[in-house]
Amino acid sequence: MQALYVAVFLLLLPCYGLAAPEQMWLLLNNTSDSRNSRGDVDIQILALLQQLAPPDLKIEPLRLGDARTWKLLREQGNYCALSKIRTAERERFLLFSKRPTSVYPPVQLISNRRLADHPVDLTLLFRQNPRMKIGIVQGRSYGEKLDELIEQYPQHFYQRSGEYAAETLLQMLAKQRLDALLEFAATARGHQAQVPQSSHFVTHQLLHQPVIMGYLVCTQSDNGKKLIQLTDHKMQLPQYRKQAIELHRQYFTPEDFLLIEADLLQIF
Repeated sequence: MQALYVAVFLLLLPCYGLAAPEQMWLLLNNTSDSRNSRGDVDIQILALLQQLAPPDLKIEPLRLGDARTWKLLREQGNYCALSKIRTAERERFLLFSKRPTSVYPPVQLISNRRLADHPVDLTLLFRQNPRMKIGIVQGRSYGEKLDELIEQYPQHFYQRSGEYAAETLLQMLAKQRLDALLEFAATARGHQAQVPQSSHFVTHQLLHQPVIMGYLVCTQSDNGKKLIQLTDHKMQLPQYRKQAIELHRQYFTPEDFLLIEADLLQIF
């Protein structure tokens, strides 16, 4: 009889707080724009989330191609992804974390010559330069306003995919095969060793461009909702909020950090 009691007790242990943690498969691109072994700020945030995840959440990174990532996000309940820009189209099939996981300065127009002495209106620039060609990374969202403009003027954009797509575009700009790029200044600086000419490129602010916020997203499902809720709870912890700001400070230059500091303090 005593053995029977022991067996029943062991069977009931999961009901008393020893249940397995929720499993999140966090999808990352299997290609990278960064040659820095530290990766970008999102990789640092991922390590912080993994540190704070136990005991009720387990986060396992999984590197996949872009097409496979979006397929799983549309179909599977325990798949999530990091640093996705919020758009109306994506909200139809994804759940977004309450807070962004990363904040970047606004995308800039980078060229090998000065195009203007003031924030650039791309629509006006296209009218003034009918043959202008701007490089962009295929599959990336640049925010709803820029995404709409890219769709409206496809003849003015050259899209590049694959590993180190941003670096390849910088090389094309250095060889004057492109007129400009839409890119983050930090990304251009990160490839100066491979593209030395980039240190002489000119960066232009774009008119009416906000900071770029990347969110953790999960599939719209019961599992996805549970994973988002758990992640939101981790991101509300004081140690997460303090460290998230510090990780951004460490990653960006002082000049870039000034562009996002007010937003970071408001978010975290």
